[in-house]
Amino acid sequence: MTKQSKRWLAIGAVCGLFFLLGVHFFSVQHVEPAKMPKVVQSATKEDRANIDLLIDKAHVKGTVLLIDQGTIFYEKSYGYADQKHQKKNRNESIYPIASLQKIITGAVVLELVKDGILTLDMTLDKFYPEIERSGQITINDLLSHTSGIDLPEEEPEYLLKDQKSQINYALKELTVNQNKEFLYTNGNYTLLAGIISASLKQPYEEVIQERVIDKLALKHTYFWDHLPESESLPVPYIHTTQDYQPDSFPSSKKLFSSLLGAGNMYMSVEDFWLFTQSLVNGQLYTQNEYEELAQVKKEGYRSGMIYFDNLNYSEGSLGGYNTVIYGDQDKQRMVILFANQSGEYGMRELSQQLYQLLPAEE
Repeated sequence: MTKQSKRWLAIGAVCGLFFLLGVHFFSVQHVEPAKMPKVVQSATKEDRANIDLLIDKAHVKGTVLLIDQGTIFYEKSYGYADQKHQKKNRNESIYPIASLQKIITGAVVLELVKDGILTLDMTLDKFYPEIERSGQITINDLLSHTSGIDLPEEEPEYLLKDQKSQINYALKELTVNQNKEFLYTNGNYTLLAGIISASLKQPYEEVIQERVIDKLALKHTYFWDHLPESESLPVPYIHTTQDYQPDSFPSSKKLFSSLLGAGNMYMSVEDFWLFTQSLVNGQLYTQNEYEELAQVKKEGYRSGMIYFDNLNYSEGSLGGYNTVIYGDQDKQRMVILFANQSGEYGMRELSQQLYQLLPAEE
């Protein structure tokens, strides 16, 4: 691994929030909804034992999905969704995907670029002239976190009940630095969500529902404010000296309400896999389309994902909830891990170790 590659992985670990991919949402032609392939796990007994051992040592509780050449290599849920009531995590469990949502937001922006509605060099003053230096900040800057914008990730004093209040809160709280080096912040993607909405004259959540959730027939994907009562949500925990310790800073509805476009969706691991497949199989994008629009060959952070050494990595974190995707998107060799307890050492190293357990490429 190159020195530059290690630098990008280090950035991912520090931020604790990185993510993936893109989507082709606005084609007028009919596209068949995505279907979950028949679950035929190919991991051997020894493979399963090695994977289980890694998960156990890491004190992770949640759901892991390992993909090899576009098919399920291994899928399993670990531990309790609710330890007090002895409710176990399930493969269908939904978790807050945190910053992995930025991949979805970035995908819609790239589709608007593809359709000629936006351009990557379009400046922010076209939408938010009140932001300082908005004439020097481009859409591409927002996508790559090189805008100079910073928005503290703090819980608002009150619940932000609609999109207007969510965007106004971001506009009020953000600051702009003259230095446009990489600076990770949720504010960039909240502003992109507002740009999507303004461009399509439709609320951001409606766009995602129609262009992603419905189009791909995702069955376990929801926004924070539209969770069905039938869904049992995993309780967030932390591991200190023992498992299932209370999350010291549990995510609240007020915090979720401030993460428009940046981290307030829930998904299952299989739904997220369907989404990643659609970026390369033609349902939303062909492989070449997405790579060109997201400029992934330049490496670094691109529309929600870090690209390095022909691999991609993205991580999200909200208190005890942690999500990660790691691997080779083009070849569909990936680790997707959603957790309601991530253990002491985080998810990056674990995802790398799990990836190494996939069969060697032929």
